[in-house]
Amino acid sequence: GLKNGNKFSVLLGPTGSGKTTLMKLLTKRFSDDYEHIIYLPKPPKDPADWITVFSQIVKPGFFASLFGKGNGISIYNLSEHVNRKLNGKKCLMLIDECHESSMESLEWLRTLTDHIDNLSIVMAALPVFENMLKSNLESFMRRINSRVELTNLTKSETRELIKKRIEYIGGSDIRPFTSGSIDYIYEASAGFPREVLRICNDLLQKALEKNISTIDSDFVRENETSGERRISLESVNILPARQKMILDVIAEHGEITPTEIVSLIDTEEYKNKDNALRSVNNILRRLMSDGFVERKKIGKTYRYSIAKKFQTMMVND
Repeated sequence: GLKNGNKFSVLLGPTGSGKTTLMKLLTKRFSDDYEHIIYLPKPPKDPADWITVFSQIVKPGFFASLFGKGNGISIYNLSEHVNRKLNGKKCLMLIDECHESSMESLEWLRTLTDHIDNLSIVMAALPVFENMLKSNLESFMRRINSRVELTNLTKSETRELIKKRIEYIGGSDIRPFTSGSIDYIYEASAGFPREVLRICNDLLQKALEKNISTIDSDFVRENETSGERRISLESVNILPARQKMILDVIAEHGEITPTEIVSLIDTEEYKNKDNALRSVNNILRRLMSDGFVERKKIGKTYRYSIAKKFQTMMVND
C-alpha cells in the first residue's frame, strides 16, 4: 500500500502484538521512498495541534520566526502551506495509539489528507478503533485503502521469535530453552510477542539465580507462578460489550448462576426475563468456548467463575 502511495492504512492489534515495533520498522524501511517521515507516538486530541505536527515540514524561516511572521498558518489553510513546502515530494506519517484520538481530530486529519498531495498515513490502534470509525466516522472508514491485523503468534512462530532473539546476541538455536519449555511459554503467553519475551525473561532470571543452564519442563513447573499474567489485557477489553459486561459481573460477584446474572444486569432491552436468560446462557457458552469462564455443577444448576488465567486481569482497582 505504501509503495502504491495509498492515503490511509490501518494496523490493528491488541496490546503487545507488535504494532509499535512494526511502525518503527516502517520508518527505516521507507526512508528512501519518502522525503519526509513523521512518527507520532500518540495522535493529537485537539485539531489545532495538527499545525504543530506538520510544523516538522512547514518551518518558517529564521527571520520570519524572529519577528512573529509566519503565524498566518491555521488549521483551515494548513494543507496549502504543506503542499507548497512538499512541492511534489512524498510524506509518510505514522500515528500510534489512534484509538486515543478524538473524533474531531480524526475528522480534521481526514480533511487535511484529502487536500495534501503525496501524503500517506499509517494508523496503529487497538481493534476497538475500527468500531469507533464505523460508528462515528463512516466517511473516514471508506477512505482506508489497506487494513492489516496483527494477532497472536502460532506455536512455531513463538519458537522462531525466541530463536531469533537468542541468535541475535550470539546464542545457538533455542538454548537454554527446550521444546517442552517453549510449549509452556506459548500456552502462558497465548502467543503475544510482548508476553512471550516477558515470560522468557522471568524464566532466565530465575535460572541465573539458581545457576541452572537448561530451562526445561521440570524447571518451568517449579517456577510456574512466574507466568500468572498469561494473556494480554486487551484480549478482554476488545470483547463485545455484552460479553464484557457479563465478565465484569462474574468478576465482581464470584461464582454465580445465569439467573443471578440476569438479576444484576439491565434487562430493559430484552422482551422478558426468559429472553434475557436465554441470551445470558448463549453468551456464557461463548465465553466458555473462548476460555474466559469456567463452570461447575452444584445440584441442578451451573455456577460460573472467571477462568484462572484471566482472574488477575479481571480484578477491579
